[in-house]
Amino acid sequence: MMKVVACGIVSLLIGALEIAAPAAVSAVATPAFAAIPSNRPEPVSEIGYRAEIRRTSYGVPHILAADVGSVSFGQGWAYAEDRLCDLADQVVKVRGERSRWLGRGPGDRYLSSDIAYRTLGLTDRAGQELPKLSAGARAMLAGYAAGYNRYLRTVGPAAVRGWCAGAQWIGPISPVDLLAYQQDLALVSSGRALLPAIAVAQPPGAGGAKDVHVPPDVVANAARRLVAAKGATAGVGSNGWAIGDERSASGRGALLANPHFPWQGELRLWESQLTVPGVLDVYGAGVGGLPGIQIGFNERVAWTHTVAPGARYTFAELKLTPGDPTSYRVGDRVLRMRAKTVSVPVREPDGGTVVLTRTMWSGAHGPIVDLSSLDPAYGWRTTSAVEYRDANAGNVRQLDFWLAVAKSSSVAEVAALNAKYGTAWLNTVAADRAGATWYGDAASTPDLSPAATAAWLVSPIGLLDGSDPGQDWLIEPGAAAPGLLPASRWPRLTRRDYVFNANNSPWIANPRQPIEGFPAQLGEERAALPARARFNAMLLADPGPHRRFGLGDLVSAVLSNETLSSRLLLGPVRDLCREHAGSAGDGWRDVVKACAVLDGWDGRFSVQSRGSVLWRETMAGVLAAYPDALVAPGPLLSSAFDPRDPVHTPGGPKPDPKVLGQALDKARRTLEAAGFPLDVALGAVQHSEKRGRDFPVPGAPDTLGALDVAEYTAEPGTTTEPVVPPGAGGGLTKAGYPVNTGTSMLLAVQFTGRGPVAKGLLTFSESSDPASPHFADQQALFARGAVRDCLFAEPAILADPNLRTAVVSGA
Repeated sequence: MMKVVACGIVSLLIGALEIAAPAAVSAVATPAFAAIPSNRPEPVSEIGYRAEIRRTSYGVPHILAADVGSVSFGQGWAYAEDRLCDLADQVVKVRGERSRWLGRGPGDRYLSSDIAYRTLGLTDRAGQELPKLSAGARAMLAGYAAGYNRYLRTVGPAAVRGWCAGAQWIGPISPVDLLAYQQDLALVSSGRALLPAIAVAQPPGAGGAKDVHVPPDVVANAARRLVAAKGATAGVGSNGWAIGDERSASGRGALLANPHFPWQGELRLWESQLTVPGVLDVYGAGVGGLPGIQIGFNERVAWTHTVAPGARYTFAELKLTPGDPTSYRVGDRVLRMRAKTVSVPVREPDGGTVVLTRTMWSGAHGPIVDLSSLDPAYGWRTTSAVEYRDANAGNVRQLDFWLAVAKSSSVAEVAALNAKYGTAWLNTVAADRAGATWYGDAASTPDLSPAATAAWLVSPIGLLDGSDPGQDWLIEPGAAAPGLLPASRWPRLTRRDYVFNANNSPWIANPRQPIEGFPAQLGEERAALPARARFNAMLLADPGPHRRFGLGDLVSAVLSNETLSSRLLLGPVRDLCREHAGSAGDGWRDVVKACAVLDGWDGRFSVQSRGSVLWRETMAGVLAAYPDALVAPGPLLSSAFDPRDPVHTPGGPKPDPKVLGQALDKARRTLEAAGFPLDVALGAVQHSEKRGRDFPVPGAPDTLGALDVAEYTAEPGTTTEPVVPPGAGGGLTKAGYPVNTGTSMLLAVQFTGRGPVAKGLLTFSESSDPASPHFADQQALFARGAVRDCLFAEPAILADPNLRTAVVSGA
């Protein structure tokens, strides 16, 4: 039986949880941290779990344990303490049980999700694949689930705080649930967008087609977001720099990690440190509910990821046999589709439950989808159907990958691990203490023949001919899984000055050494860089007179809040203002005050900057009419792109007086209509909301070429958490600019002779519990453009004035 004792004003649980004041001696021995050999097997707990959770300033947990299972137990406990709701919600989702608790949902949203997830069978596959994982990965999953469950039993479901407080669906989880969720995360850049299209797919004349009522525009919009860029993930991006000894102020490697993930939902990052003395010591962050560290550093290596823009899937048109809509031809063979009966419990409005049973169909490589809302030709007709094939179907390699990277000692090892495991949808950028840097795109990519690639490029949705065996995915040695591009053919680069990626094509990881000859499905070559990627490249290529990057330089690259648009065009726009303001025609007559505001603007998107809102609206007006104005010659730039100089072209900033005058006048009217003065400070307009409180947010939209991105998305993942604010858009209204996605983390790491030194920021803070002191404590830092120390070494952790220690244990 658990005892509760009073200690001052705090009640402390003893047994499952022990809490010590900062000066207390740790209950777990803390030996000196030795070198971390990457080839040493992880000790696995055999008689129960025990971990020490040391929370430092801003609530960052540093978890210390004797084995990998116990350190994962501590991580699962600490994550549940901060954000149990997010993981509990996702487990219900991947089990296909949302309708059981929440009903069909608006537009049958929950029902269609349940049907699709049961069709994909992530939980069944996880159960089959779990025994095949390494001992370390299995220990992580088991320990994490046990820690989460032990915390839940300790506080009780009714006492869970956060956005899901009081929800009936809160419950324990299993290692299989976590592995199913890891598979689901592997589908973020692919299959997740097609859940509605999977759910509604039924053969012609099937009676069950009427059981699910998903609005056609929901299916179309979800699919359109995916196929528009053939794999790019809207609202999810990153900046990643690796600085080598030739450009680092310390003469060793350095790293800038700046992921742009949603600030709500399951894709929120969460920060921690995991230490198993002599085996593992890694600091960083990862997607909530996923064991381990996905972006971070150890004593020797720092790495980050960016979303790779390549394709993670293909569609195939299946030619159906006459009179049978569930069989199709491949070459001279006739194949039968596979039928799967799924049964979904659905909560009725009166509180009762009904079970909806439905037969779903798959081809040899994946589920049938109904994309008729995009184009009738892509529906399930009597003559054809569309099969979806995902490069990450069944991908359970990622936990082993990140565990191995966390123990690596050089970028050469990181490169080898990318080749062995691949990534789901991520580039990798890494630096080591020896001063080497590496970039690679090891994301899961279909391996296509030249003929299949040509068909994929021509089709608006990447549709292949399913009847032609020559358009099947290739099987080559060296691939992380059959049908994927082998490591020998994906782009990579090692250098001693720097490499970077900002969700651009692999072509430019360093403009001094373009990467060419990679498969077309990975991205374009010899094409102008997107605005944000180009500004990244510009800052790296032109760092200033000392030409070396220190820790402060890496931080200020993001938090200085410049944009490509202001860097290139503010001066020329001021010149136009001096020449035209007050004159008749082309919008210039009424912009004298607006021009005065821009004349005094500092060119930045900091919260105190006055003029940034006016600039954003002016550029928005230009880009609405000319979407490529910042990446091609037109009304803003005069000279063409030159592949020999991708950093500085297209150039010749020369804004068209007519276009700019009209855009500036429209911006003036927009601000006045919204009730804001022309010189309003950005922080009075751009904000994030947390439980009724607004926090000013720096940054600008991606389209303006900002490293510090600040935007809004109506769907920040697949969460059932209410989106705040609901239904808001990206344009200026009387409510300003709401923000719920953008810079989610900033981590700058520099290797020195005394080990790694790091500074960082988790913009939305560690906890989703409004009662926690760490619910919003980092928002203020972000607004000021400040960062905090990331405490890695043991003396720094123990010296933190806000240190609180808890020892947690369980079976």
